[in-house]
Amino acid sequence: MAASSPQRPPRFVVQCAKGKGWKTLVVDESQPAAERAFHEVIKVNPKGYFRLIRLDDSPEPDFEGENFSWKLLQLHDPKKGGVQGGVQGGVATAPINRPARRHGPNKRRIRRQGEKVAIPLRLYILALILGAIAAVALYLLHGPSPMVGLGK
Repeated sequence: MAASSPQRPPRFVVQCAKGKGWKTLVVDESQPAAERAFHEVIKVNPKGYFRLIRLDDSPEPDFEGENFSWKLLQLHDPKKGGVQGGVQGGVATAPINRPARRHGPNKRRIRRQGEKVAIPLRLYILALILGAIAAVALYLLHGPSPMVGLGK
């Protein structure tokens, strides 16, 4: 039987939205300091999505790694007009070092859906035109080879 770990005081975390998940920016033991950091981050990037959450340890004996229950304290959503208070909660799990899983027939290639990549079409057309101009200029400067058409 494993010994239970001592309860840690709640921690306050400032996170920003990164892809489909959240990236932790600040972890603090005191709520006022975390709130100051939260508002400071919003001043730096007012168009970003940020959240301030409270983490409480929730030990489970059968779980590998750390397990936290969390509560959303504040959310900055620029599309909804700034900071809102929250009462949402859930369970957050600290990641265990595992390799990323890839699905599908080609497991080496990661497919990102919905991500548009601009094709530099103007650059390709410009390179093609400049190459054609250079080929015509070389032909006009040096003319046809005198050995062409002579056969023995």
